[in-house]
Amino acid sequence: MPEFTEKQIKAAKKEGGKKGQDLSGMHDMGGISYFHVAMEKCEGSLELLQHALDGANVEVDEKADDRKGGAGHLGKMFLSANNDQLAIICHVPKDRHEVVTPKEWVEVFLGMYNGKIVEEGEDFVKATVPADKDNERFPLKMRDEAMNLGYSFLAKKGLVREDEDEDDMLDGDALEAAGIEW
Repeated sequence: MPEFTEKQIKAAKKEGGKKGQDLSGMHDMGGISYFHVAMEKCEGSLELLQHALDGANVEVDEKADDRKGGAGHLGKMFLSANNDQLAIICHVPKDRHEVVTPKEWVEVFLGMYNGKIVEEGEDFVKATVPADKDNERFPLKMRDEAMNLGYSFLAKKGLVREDEDEDDMLDGDALEAAGIEW
């Protein structure tokens, strides 16, 4: 298990905090409660993804200047790829489990990619999917496919909008720029 520098951990936590702030804002603007997020600073590591999730879920002090975090009440799947694996951490607050559990959400595509759950808690699941170069399964490509499959899964459950009523949609360019797919 690699040791990460304080700088790498800080970058992951900061990225998570910024994404959490974005997710919370999108929820407030459009009511979306479930997200797939590509994490660039987490280097395909579950440890760094955990730091990012902690940053996203931190309680926001309404009086503070720094408003990062605030997404603890939302369902989210953070995905990060390196050359060897796709790392996934899925968090769904317990009060949302009657709609979807983190394990149910992750298992949508784990079997397709020979992935495995490596840790499971009350409101989260951590999983990895190894690269399979012989079958042209590359982590970065799998990350994008997993996000698409997850979106389809959420759409079937009625958790994301399927129609594209422009008056009722959030700015797709802004979502893409933030690395967020809902």
